[in-house]
Amino acid sequence: MNLIYAAHQSMELENGRVTVLMTNNQNVYFEMAQALAGKNDLLRLIDDDFSELNLSTALCWDADLSSAPDLMDRYGSALIKKISNELTVDQRQQLIAKQQELLTAIQDTLFSVDLPLEVSLDDGFQRLYKYARPRLISSANATPYDIIKNDLNIHLELNDCCVLAMKNIANFLLPEQFKAFLQLVEESGLAVFLLEFSEKQQRAYYQNADVYWVDEDFVDWHL
Repeated sequence: MNLIYAAHQSMELENGRVTVLMTNNQNVYFEMAQALAGKNDLLRLIDDDFSELNLSTALCWDADLSSAPDLMDRYGSALIKKISNELTVDQRQQLIAKQQELLTAIQDTLFSVDLPLEVSLDDGFQRLYKYARPRLISSANATPYDIIKNDLNIHLELNDCCVLAMKNIANFLLPEQFKAFLQLVEESGLAVFLLEFSEKQQRAYYQNADVYWVDEDFVDWHL
């Protein structure tokens, strides 16, 4: 795939690889962030067959995870739908039995008021999961690396995009953590794009990633 930023060289995106756009140009950084968020039309995503992809569906822009909402707040509904749709027959029967047991107990409490009230049973498993409020275990989401790893795994489970895009990873990951992140991406087979506001001499941090650079004079480089 190729990510094309208007009036600049295209950036190649590969499955299982991290592609980085570094810049110290504030205008470029702002325009790119806005484009990735779908707020301007300066970006195009072209697949290997030279067909243009819908950026809003092919690319997931998770921006700066340090200030983003909880991952389950953002993706919990989609995960619950996936889990409930993939329940086995035995799992469904077990949940129905437990749901019936709970609703019977609730029905018994309704008799405390002088009104003809009743509860109803349905197979709305998604509602059960939402009631249970699944959350990421706090100890597994305690560091920036944990959050980024969980974010990557969520998108793998959902299979909801061709490209996962984030920004300012270098602000949060130590060099050895970034190296581990590269390995995770390689194992995932997902294409990852990073937008980084940084100086050219920081190129060493992104070793083993595919790095592009736009300088203060809007000149493109492939480092």
